[in-house]
Amino acid sequence: MADIERMLARRERIADEITEAATRLGELALQEIELQDQLRRAAERDGAKTNPFSTAYSVTDAICSELTRAGLSLRRSDPRFRLTALINDQNRRYRSQREVRAQVADQSAA
Repeated sequence: MADIERMLARRERIADEITEAATRLGELALQEIELQDQLRRAAERDGAKTNPFSTAYSVTDAICSELTRAGLSLRRSDPRFRLTALINDQNRRYRSQREVRAQVADQSAA
């Protein structure tokens, strides 16, 4: 039982770490997009007629590609959905199922 609780607690810590990493990734991506826009405007002021940042793929597409290379299979999702909420809910369900199984096992042993 202690091993199970340690594993569930570890899942919660990992979820927190992933959330922090995703937040940082989002911050960096927004900084990159802003810098790209500043560079584009500076080039336009200098007389550029084309936008070197207007490509078939965006920075966001490339970030998704990097995450796919890291082993994730990405898809669009609701940004209000939170990893920590999912982990907490799954852990709560796991604990509840475990309690029910223990109660059933105790009753059948009687």
